[in-house]
Amino acid sequence: MIAIPSKGRAAACKSHRFLPGAVVYVPALEVDAYRACGVESVVGVPNDVLGITRTRNWILDHTDDPWVVMVDDDVKVAGWVRLDAHSMKHLKLRGEAFVSEFRKLFELIEDLDIRVWGTATDGAPRSVYPWNPFRFRSYVTASCMGLRNDTRVRFDESFRVKEDYELCLRCIKEDGAILSAQYLYWVNSHWGDTGGCADYRTQELERDAIARLMRMYPGLIRRVVRGGSEFSIQLDF
Repeated sequence: MIAIPSKGRAAACKSHRFLPGAVVYVPALEVDAYRACGVESVVGVPNDVLGITRTRNWILDHTDDPWVVMVDDDVKVAGWVRLDAHSMKHLKLRGEAFVSEFRKLFELIEDLDIRVWGTATDGAPRSVYPWNPFRFRSYVTASCMGLRNDTRVRFDESFRVKEDYELCLRCIKEDGAILSAQYLYWVNSHWGDTGGCADYRTQELERDAIARLMRMYPGLIRRVVRGGSEFSIQLDF
């Protein structure tokens, strides 16, 4: 199952057009607004389930599908990189072609007996590195993340932001690895759109989450300023 959590973006939600068959999860009070904007597959999340972290766990708790992909609702560009001789070609994928790659990644983590995979979600497709298509001690974000739901992996609800970083670190510590697909990319608008996490994400929340991660996983995380944001962080193995 492909799940797209969304809130306050009925007219701006884009990812469901990119991945037909995906289910958009929105606060129950917003279901009619999303349907009025042409979103066909919508599920209402109880209005007392607040914040993206609790929403992600509610989605995982309310599906029997053993494989769940979380993607953000504001996709800007996505695709993969193919090597031809000594050059790279960026190929835009959508629909079943992208879903087929998701299935392959789930099959890989099943074989490896790990719980999480993800794609490159940095701000530019050039960040992908197809010469080394997979990394196992890295981070992936819930902007495009696959989880083996049969393992009951869940996000730590004490993290209102950076919950995906915490999950990556925990799974690397417990499983020894996660799977980062370096040849695929999924880039979102993020800070450029209103609604979603932007409604409650603050500088204080970001700073507190980074400080907690550094205390919980000493030596594995460092603060990095990237793209003008003081809240970008990088794992340090």
